Amino acid sequence: MLICICGGCDQSKNSAPIDPNDTVAMRTAMDAVENLLNSARFDEALRIAMRLSEVAPTNGDVFELLGRTEIAVGLASANPAIKQSMRVAAAAAYSRAVELNPPSAGLLNAAGVAAQSAGDPTSAVGFFGRAAGLDPSNPQHPLFAGLALLQLGQLEKSRAALEIARTLDPKSPWPVSGLSGIALTSGDAQAALALAREARVLDPRNDELRVPEAKALRKLGQHQEVLTLLLALPPQARMTEAMVWEISAAHESLGDRPAAAQAWGKWAEFSGSAEAAADAVRRWTEAGDPIQAATWRQVARQRGWRGDEKSSIPPVLK
Repeated sequence: MLICICGGCDQSKNSAPIDPNDTVAMRTAMDAVENLLNSARFDEALRIAMRLSEVAPTNGDVFELLGRTEIAVGLASANPAIKQSMRVAAAAAYSRAVELNPPSAGLLNAAGVAAQSAGDPTSAVGFFGRAAGLDPSNPQHPLFAGLALLQLGQLEKSRAALEIARTLDPKSPWPVSGLSGIALTSGDAQAALALAREARVLDPRNDELRVPEAKALRKLGQHQEVLTLLLALPPQARMTEAMVWEISAAHESLGDRPAAAQAWGKWAEFSGSAEAAADAVRRWTEAGDPIQAATWRQVARQRGWRGDEKSSIPPVLK
């Protein structure tokens, strides 16, 4: 039966679909998806989960499982387009699960995370707000809502949500880090720096918390301090886009464009992203190295980038 559901037999189109009212068969199929996910056989899991959503379009548990499966497929893919399409699909699946299932703070929170990942912070705020209403003592809901509101530029609402999260969990660095982002967006870099450093004190081993501090230092024009802060980490630990961006920006602000381009080139190599490779073209061009720029242009095209031929890249590189 499962082979036919996932299209593994020639007779699958003619086979009777699984009866959504057959609870044993449905549970068996859903367990199969779970087992495939646990075995990292994501494509097979997705085929069965999608088939289940077709035969049981009013089963909220099926759509929650489909959303989780689509997230797993996206995370496992190295293709940026697939990653994004799976994020969008997962957000839609979770939204459908919320419609079909009884209210649950956990499901609403998951739907909010999926919406945020898909680039829909407005929907995310709504889901997180509903989750907080059902589970007001959980600091995760106002934290996530506050970060989504910050992304939307709704600073006062974001501040209020993050302060609630901070009160509920005073040992967590994340509400404080979010408040640093609000201060920076509001133009108070000194306050942002103080809050970013307070967040790092709460969790000094978390390298990600260096990024808000670096952003505040950059706004204050302390570019060498940015490099001191971030380059103190081992090379592998600073291989995130946000961190490399700050390192590259600091080098550029100090007038060292080759160092900026080299830092970004390492990220482009590590990430395997076509967009990162295309940006390396620009950075090496600005650094005055046409050979490196031409090399990265070729890499970008091999990765699927189809840049504007009328771009500002010098003709020798086209």
